[in-house]
Amino acid sequence: MDLDDEELQSLNETNDTQSGFAEPESLDVIVPLSVIYAIIFVTGILGNISTCVVIGRNRSMHTATNFYLFSLAISDLLLLICGLPLEVHRLWNPLSYPLGEALCITVGLISETSANATVLTITAFTVERYIAICRPFMSHKMSKLSRAVRYIIAIWICALCSAVPQAMQFGVVSYKENGQNISACTVKGHGVHQVFVISSFVFFVAPMSLITVLYALIGLKLHTSRVLHPVKKSSVESGDRPNGTPRYRNGASQRRVIRMLVAVALSFFLCWAPFHVQRLIAIYGKNMEHPTDTFYKVYIVLTYVSGVLYFLSTSINPFLYNIMSNKFRNAFKAMFGKLGITYNGH
Repeated sequence: MDLDDEELQSLNETNDTQSGFAEPESLDVIVPLSVIYAIIFVTGILGNISTCVVIGRNRSMHTATNFYLFSLAISDLLLLICGLPLEVHRLWNPLSYPLGEALCITVGLISETSANATVLTITAFTVERYIAICRPFMSHKMSKLSRAVRYIIAIWICALCSAVPQAMQFGVVSYKENGQNISACTVKGHGVHQVFVISSFVFFVAPMSLITVLYALIGLKLHTSRVLHPVKKSSVESGDRPNGTPRYRNGASQRRVIRMLVAVALSFFLCWAPFHVQRLIAIYGKNMEHPTDTFYKVYIVLTYVSGVLYFLSTSINPFLYNIMSNKFRNAFKAMFGKLGITYNGH
């Protein structure tokens, strides 16, 4: 999604997320970024595939929330595969785009669809948790697996349809500058950038505002609910336990799930906020006749930071699941344990 080079000089965005520069960067920048991106790519691919396998193979994990996390892993995989290799290529070859016009538009469509599906999925499982905690009488209908699958399909259809107007703005622009032939997958034409401003509001500002409100309501409900406290059962039931210790409701498990989902939503916000700020700055800069050096330097720094955080967001969720969910952690251990046994036996 590069902005027009002629109007914004070298201030622009790539077809996925970040900026393209008129001149190659120094190896002091390229090499560390390439190493970071390589680590993110490997861990992201392995982590998200493992998440899909763990959820798919364990029937005990076939819950509405985990199905949303499965969808989230798919969108993260698509963002990684479509975006990161091209970003690394841009770092080393900033003057040429390796794909043609059709693939430029196709990659842009897949990336925008995946990005939209990510935020819609996070919003959906937040709403699902809100209903389960704050509207329990509705949750019996809303949390059914068949209904969750239909919602996920609807999310991807909505994400695809809303990505089409953005993807249609992309194209390969070729021109000659200082005797060099330059090609870039960029936003073509004039007056189209409001599409991306609207997208930032619809697929970031509005959903994150809703998510914040819903988790605040969930937190308030849990704070005042007996689900947080031990509930003493009858003497017969207590007698079945050592020393007659009290049984607990599923409050601890519920809180762990909520904490994990809050962590996923918070990491999404922290990783994607710089990207949307960078995009808006680029659009604002396009309308400036002569961007100042300070403005350009801020943009460049923000571009590096937002680039790393954007792709980091696609690989961080499996780590959060391992850290914050005993069920996920045990399932991951069991899966890798079987793989180890198979490998050693072979």
